[in-house]
Amino acid sequence: MNSISRFSLLMLFLSVAILSACSTSKSVVEGDFRKSDLSKAEVAASIPNYENTLRGVSGKGRALVSEPGNSDRVTIDFEADRTLSLLTIQNRIGIEGGQMLVEADSILIYDRLDKTAQKVSIYDGRITSLNELASINILDLLNFKVEAEQVGAILESNNSIQLRLKNGAQVYVDPENRTVQRVEQPIKGRAPYSRIIYEGYGVLEGFTLPRKITIFSSDGDSRVVFLIRSLEVNPSKLNLEIDLPDNIKIQRI
Repeated sequence: MNSISRFSLLMLFLSVAILSACSTSKSVVEGDFRKSDLSKAEVAASIPNYENTLRGVSGKGRALVSEPGNSDRVTIDFEADRTLSLLTIQNRIGIEGGQMLVEADSILIYDRLDKTAQKVSIYDGRITSLNELASINILDLLNFKVEAEQVGAILESNNSIQLRLKNGAQVYVDPENRTVQRVEQPIKGRAPYSRIIYEGYGVLEGFTLPRKITIFSSDGDSRVVFLIRSLEVNPSKLNLEIDLPDNIKIQRI
């Protein structure tokens, strides 16, 4: 694919994401859900799963943060493989404010302006306003996967297939293309978020991925709307390290 075609494709994806921002996800959970005769194994297998083929991503996005008493908009450069995600944050006037390195159960937060570095659990949700976005590996966030053995029951409505997982979570799937529309975590669950909404799907180099992701905090009071502006899949090189100055020591919280 030449550079002009790739640019046009990415602009089309961005337009879809922006248009979808004007709609709501209410229709996903509306309607009368009824018990389904669909096979758990068939539905789980039909949901896009790129665990073995999508090895890394890099790109740029914009995050709209809404929390009690505060709202903000930042630009984020991101890189990720299957074990690490690196987010580099710039404010609305282009000043780089810091980086967040996400591991399986922790986040290393480097504040370039305050010259501090902290390592926190992914469950310490209010350490930063972007914790909802940083609490999940970017690859896992882009491609939410469901295994058949996780599914306890399947229900259907006119708009969605509802998978009720054994851990109490609910996953809503598009009945036609089987992309994930929405994930709801149980109130007393251990997930660092309560809800994820997926919109604006598009196909890039054979991968069907969302371009707008809304993540709600575990208490439901805050949310981050992440709009992906450009995306490269399986890049040849990734830099997944924070280059901390020698005089900055990591505080473990």
